[in-house]
Amino acid sequence: MKKSLFLLTLVGFLATQAYATPTNTRKTKAPKVNLEQQLAKYISYPEALRPTQRAGIVVIQFRVNSDNEICQLEVFSQNEQINNTLIRQLTGKKLNGYGSDAGELHTVRLRFQPE
Repeated sequence: MKKSLFLLTLVGFLATQAYATPTNTRKTKAPKVNLEQQLAKYISYPEALRPTQRAGIVVIQFRVNSDNEICQLEVFSQNEQINNTLIRQLTGKKLNGYGSDAGELHTVRLRFQPE
C-alpha cells in the first residue's frame, strides 16, 4: 500500500512538472555591447598616442547616477595625459538604460586604434 501511494504521488508530481512553465524573475540588463557603443561616440583617439600611432587598451570604471550621467569615473592608465583626456570627455555624459541601478560599478575596456 505504501509503495502504491508513493508511486502515485511520484507520478502526480512528475505530471505537474511536465506542464509547468518557468517564470523569468531576473531583470535583464542592457547588453554590454550597447554600453561600449554609447561610450565610443563620446571619445576620440587620445592625443598622447598620436605621435607613435599605436593601438592601446585603457580600462575605466564608473557609476551612472539617477540622471543617467557618468560619475565617479576612474581611468587606469599609466599615462596621465590619457587619464585627463578621458575624464574630461566622459564625465557628465549620458548613458541610456543604465541609470536605474545607481550603485552598480561598471568596468569597461576601451580599445584605441590609430586613425
